[in-house]
Amino acid sequence: MRSSLSCDACRRSKVKCAHSGSPPCQRCQKSAIAGCLLTRPKTSRGDGFIRSRRTLSRRPPQKSADGPRQPRDEAQQQPLAQESPLAFDKARVDAHLANLSSGVILKTLSVFINSFPELAILHLSTFLDDFRSAQSPETKALLGAILAVTKAQLTASWAHPLLPREHYACYAKDMLSAFILQPPKIQVVQTLLVITLHEWGSRDFHKAWIYCGIAIRIMQALHSLRVAPYRLDSTSDHRHDAVSLAIETRTYWACFIMDCMVNSGTYNPPMLPMSEMHKLKIARPLGVVDFAFGPDALPQTVGAGHCLAGQTSEALDFTQSFEILVGGFDIWTQVMTFIFNDGRRAPGMCAPHNCPWVPTSPWSLSISQLEAWRAGQHRKLHYPSSSVAIHMTLGYGETFVYLNLLYYASTLMLHREYFPFLPAPNSEPAGPTDRSRLEAPAPPGWWEESARQLFGAAKHIARILHEASECGVHLMTPYAGFCAFSAAYINLYVFRYPRMNFNRSPDAETYLTMCLDYLQEFRHVWRIADGWTKTIRQASLLYERATKDKARYRGRTRDDFDTLHRSLHEFRVVDRSDDHHRELDGVESAAVSCSQEGMGETTGSTSTQECLVDTNSLLSQLLAEVSSNLDEQGAWSQWWPPVEQIEPPATE
Repeated sequence: MRSSLSCDACRRSKVKCAHSGSPPCQRCQKSAIAGCLLTRPKTSRGDGFIRSRRTLSRRPPQKSADGPRQPRDEAQQQPLAQESPLAFDKARVDAHLANLSSGVILKTLSVFINSFPELAILHLSTFLDDFRSAQSPETKALLGAILAVTKAQLTASWAHPLLPREHYACYAKDMLSAFILQPPKIQVVQTLLVITLHEWGSRDFHKAWIYCGIAIRIMQALHSLRVAPYRLDSTSDHRHDAVSLAIETRTYWACFIMDCMVNSGTYNPPMLPMSEMHKLKIARPLGVVDFAFGPDALPQTVGAGHCLAGQTSEALDFTQSFEILVGGFDIWTQVMTFIFNDGRRAPGMCAPHNCPWVPTSPWSLSISQLEAWRAGQHRKLHYPSSSVAIHMTLGYGETFVYLNLLYYASTLMLHREYFPFLPAPNSEPAGPTDRSRLEAPAPPGWWEESARQLFGAAKHIARILHEASECGVHLMTPYAGFCAFSAAYINLYVFRYPRMNFNRSPDAETYLTMCLDYLQEFRHVWRIADGWTKTIRQASLLYERATKDKARYRGRTRDDFDTLHRSLHEFRVVDRSDDHHRELDGVESAAVSCSQEGMGETTGSTSTQECLVDTNSLLSQLLAEVSSNLDEQGAWSQWWPPVEQIEPPATE
């Protein structure tokens, strides 16, 4: 591969790019090819991963008797190649956006609207009118942000003239730096929300959090301009028609959803809780039809009696999906708050009156809210009774998948809290086994039902993502990736410990593979998947060793693997691979220490002798494994690179 600067057109044609160091090159100038940009060849962060995969692929693929089946399509294993923004030229990108054809813009907006249900904020006719008539810098910045998050999913021939996604992201962020302190405009808020999602998927979590906060502040300023009895800013050009209010209302609720998501898995307090939305009397978001064609009247504002899905007297259908998402993320925030405030390990949470089967306990109240939210939806929105294919034909496949992911992920997170992190190989669910155990017995059949809900949720997440992929519904928003990550872990867990679901998950390996296949596709779009896949790898290694070397891991609990446990709960997973290795090494070191202490005793108890025999045999087995195949990583050996090829944790 050439290491010199070259433009995309010459690179695709595999011809030498002749230039003087700045665009356009001679070929593009002679052929009148627009948008010539000189960049260096793209390099993948996963080069070591690919080399290892090619080496291992020389062995014939096989299904391991004691490990999950591995993905075999080498082309699908290459992670996302990060496009270099080194050649970014703001003026050239600005001209490029101004000259995009209406067809390309319409197709891009269509992909964005379908692919990101949580950002259903674009009113298509209003956006196109603004772009065609005035081409305001704010509207062009919004288009740049939209291209930044959709470019990786645009594979049709009409998308070939588009620039690398990072060029659009750099352009939008550069433009935002000039907008955020100017009089508030709705396009600026929308651009900030889209860039929040981009930064979050790119693992720039701090930037995502800051961009979201700025969006909320500007949105609050816009709302103040609308409701204030006297004009507070004489420079603002504020519209008061029904369509403008509908757009602002949707955008305000999108701020709420993004605030819920970027604070999930963190200890940052929400900036825009539901109580604030009630206090501000933000209108109920319009349905799809009213939003697209314009409402007949101004949306009605509501206060303390605000009604969302699960609180209405009638079931909401897919045309009101955005409102359903709002209600679901309100519950999701409560679920994640419960978990990150130590969940069952919080003071008093294991007392008899706070056990999960007690109707007034915090856990039970969250489950009740979740089920009420689900019951407030039309039955045709419920998977698996309704299929992805049917909703795809109606044009709402991504929304249908998203709504069900939100329900099953919330169910999974709540039930997982009371299952042991490292159970005995043949144990059945009976509550936590580490400190903060429940102080009262469960009613008959409660654990059986809890297991059915937990592992059923993981199964449904795997199946709906798999069916969506088969139907051509590629939902690649970061939240969907987190759902696949969580389901992969639970399916791995029950694959290794089948008695935890009373042997009711015979297809756990298949569902695990479905989740892994999805995450591999997801890595082509968002870097955030790198941390998730590494965490799953560490969990797989732990559970494989724990089920094979029972004596070494006997008595070990979540406290011994607290970092790995915390990584499994975090939405914005930080790469803690080194910490995970240290936790596993700590168990190995403890086993060696136990063996050495036993050899130092001239006379020992029966337990000491057993420890000596167990650890000696286990150490011999470990040395044999290392000598036979240094790169062996257990059941995942054909998927993961050697440890020395794993990149160090990215700097936040």
